[in-house]
Amino acid sequence: KMVKTYLEEELDKWAKIAAYGHEVGKRPWITGDESIVGLMKDIVGANEKEIALMNALTVNLHLLMLSFFKPTPKRYKILLEAKAFPSDHYAIESQLQLHGLNIEESMRMVKPREGEETLRTEDILEVIEKEGDSIAVILFSGVHFYTGQHFNIPAITKAGQAKLTKS
Repeated sequence: KMVKTYLEEELDKWAKIAAYGHEVGKRPWITGDESIVGLMKDIVGANEKEIALMNALTVNLHLLMLSFFKPTPKRYKILLEAKAFPSDHYAIESQLQLHGLNIEESMRMVKPREGEETLRTEDILEVIEKEGDSIAVILFSGVHFYTGQHFNIPAITKAGQAKLTKS
């Protein structure tokens, strides 16, 4: 019964203080797992001290890229929005370094047009069309961290899939 209330409180916290919500408020996100370990003990049949709830977004991004980013001499780029969430950006850099790739050549960031704050979907799709033969992974957030822009993920996915099947 309280789920809607809690979700609204956390969404309001995100709207007001963004990433600082990880460390402040009555339910800091960074310790969110600690508040539910007691509930998990009955589900898994273990003592609280034996339970570890794991992973944050950055860890999950690394796990995804370890599975899906298989660069080749032809397809070696990761496409993302400029000014992505900082830890997303660092995770991508880390994966490129792991594969021995040059970050400047392999990390393709789409930037807004001069004088604009947000990306146009057609500009993203144009990059995919023009450079898609060298793109191994397209990694866009659903909502841009700084601007709040909602990306048209279905259109971006469709363009990426179309380019992949042409190659």
